[in-house]
Amino acid sequence: MSNTEILHQLYEQCKDINFDESYDIISNAADDDEADFFRTITDFILQQKQKKVIAEKRF
Repeated sequence: MSNTEILHQLYEQCKDINFDESYDIISNAADDDEADFFRTITDFILQQKQKKVIAEKRF
């Protein structure tokens, strides 16, 4: 499997993050770098969802 395919699968999985669990996900990180990665990913996915809500004028 190529890196592109792996990253695509990761992106698809990240879109399904349950934001009620984001604190647990970040607090269970192995180290600070991993916690920063998790925080960045959850922020990005949340921003994407916010853009969609705004575009659909559901705010």
